[in-house]
Amino acid sequence: MKPVLSINTLAYEGYDLTTALQEIAKIGVSHVELGYTRGWTEGLTEEHFSEASAADINRLLSDLGLSSIALSAHIDLTTEAAVDELKRRIDFGKRLGAKIVNTKVGARSDLKQFEKNIGPIAEYAESVNIVIGLENPSEGTYQIITSGQTGAEVVKRIDNDFIKLNYDFGNAFTYSKGKVDPAFDYKNALPYACYLHLKDMSKIDDGWIFAQIGKGVVNYHTILKELVEDNKLLPLSIEHLFIYTTTRDLIVRREAKPPDLSQISMSLKASYDYVKSFVRQ
Repeated sequence: MKPVLSINTLAYEGYDLTTALQEIAKIGVSHVELGYTRGWTEGLTEEHFSEASAADINRLLSDLGLSSIALSAHIDLTTEAAVDELKRRIDFGKRLGAKIVNTKVGARSDLKQFEKNIGPIAEYAESVNIVIGLENPSEGTYQIITSGQTGAEVVKRIDNDFIKLNYDFGNAFTYSKGKVDPAFDYKNALPYACYLHLKDMSKIDDGWIFAQIGKGVVNYHTILKELVEDNKLLPLSIEHLFIYTTTRDLIVRREAKPPDLSQISMSLKASYDYVKSFVRQ
């Protein structure tokens, strides 16, 4: 798959989806990744996962000159309802023209239910030609996937071409409380990955903030240079969480309100330009 560069709508969390898409289009981006995480997000909601809503969003994307190859629609794959829930998201992604649907996995304590679910999920994904990207989480305890290394082990055991990894560099750092260096860990995930989330972190006095790509602790200069030189660049998305910060021990928290739109868009444009300096689409 070509190295398409997208911006995730989660950057505009706190604003409605139409506003997010309009602002992303102004940046000059050609691709967008719609983002949803149950219990966290509001720009894209459960109510959007319908045929009628997909038609409305497709019209808006067309009017704005945007396309989508991936959808982030995070749920817990260890619940009994997960198969039907993910099928709705797969159908929604398919209607948007997406080739990849990204999701979290869940806790190790419910591993048996995940193993029961992943077979039907893989079968359905194959039937509609959508690849599922299992994403390493930003926080939590005793998760099934914790890093690129454990993610690779999970995908190897599943052994299905329609179940891959969506490697999130920032999540690897926050989940491990800074003990995992994403510049090394991503290499474990890469042979089993279908997508990459670019996220960065910077230290402040009382915690951490999500940073402009290339301005934080993740060594994107080396990462992007290696990916391009080794011809291993996958589709990727800038996922900058402006409305969120973390505590000193890297627990994610939501702020009362998002920054001004101009501040979000200016920082995203800088991140986009930085990544584009390495990536030729």
